[in-house]
Amino acid sequence: MEDNEILILFEKEPAKALELIYDKYIDFLSKEVYFIVRNENETEDIIQNLFLDLWSKQKLLKNINTSLKYYLKRAVINRAINVIKKEKRVEIVEMEDVFDKRVESSDNLEIEELNLNIKNAIDLLPEKCRVVFILSRYEEMSYKEISKELDISVKTVENQISKALKILREKIIVK
Repeated sequence: MEDNEILILFEKEPAKALELIYDKYIDFLSKEVYFIVRNENETEDIIQNLFLDLWSKQKLLKNINTSLKYYLKRAVINRAINVIKKEKRVEIVEMEDVFDKRVESSDNLEIEELNLNIKNAIDLLPEKCRVVFILSRYEEMSYKEISKELDISVKTVENQISKALKILREKIIVK
């Protein structure tokens, strides 16, 4: 069933629609959350809380002006970041997951070697720098969004991205 059909069904049969949304997106959302929090229990809690909110605040789904998938992804990412901020954890991901997720095909040995160099270089970034870089480049958040999520200034985000790019340029060696 298409997302727009599910949203229409949500007005008539919210329980059925929510079940369809859950079945359709649970694996996708779980991977997105786990990618950030690196903890199965926290992943389950975040997703359960999202669906509880969707159930209790059914009007939220009526006001979606993007795709349902993007809305759900953004919601769980925000919740995951909030969990990390509350715990003051900054170690968001291990870089091997970033590239397993983002690179669709690595048949070419040169691409594999480059990816390995990139992973290793990103692993060497200071924590704050790495977090900002990942949110910017892999989660496609704007500097303003990152600033708001991590409670730092936009200038700090800019500085961390510049620092990351400088370090990556120095560390990535293509033979």
